Amino acid sequence: MGMFSWNCKACGHPLLSHGATEEHNEWMMYGVVITSDGELCRGEYDGYGRCGSWDYNDCGGDDPEAYHEACWEVLGKPNEFTGPSDSARDQGWFFDDGVHNMHKPENMRDLHNIKVAGDLAQQNP
Repeated sequence: MGMFSWNCKACGHPLLSHGATEEHNEWMMYGVVITSDGELCRGEYDGYGRCGSWDYNDCGGDDPEAYHEACWEVLGKPNEFTGPSDSARDQGWFFDDGVHNMHKPENMRDLHNIKVAGDLAQQNP
């Protein structure tokens, strides 16, 4: 299986692996996944379905609810599964420079601005 990712439920940008990060977005490689059975796992996303100790290949194919750790913290650390995250169209790897190069959100306003930038990038691939 090749590279793949999910979009963060909060900002809409994908979880990124280390090799896909740029100057301002290394924070996007640290994720939080919540599974349909209530497991919550935090860690670095590897681009192949593993976030910390959680491995998509071991979960029976159920997509997780995924967040960047920074976005999850801004939202108040939700811990209940509300539904799976969308698959990332760009697979968290195949995108132009700058598309996901955002500063780490510190508050809800930052999170909103990152989401708007992501929505615009999705409309104009």
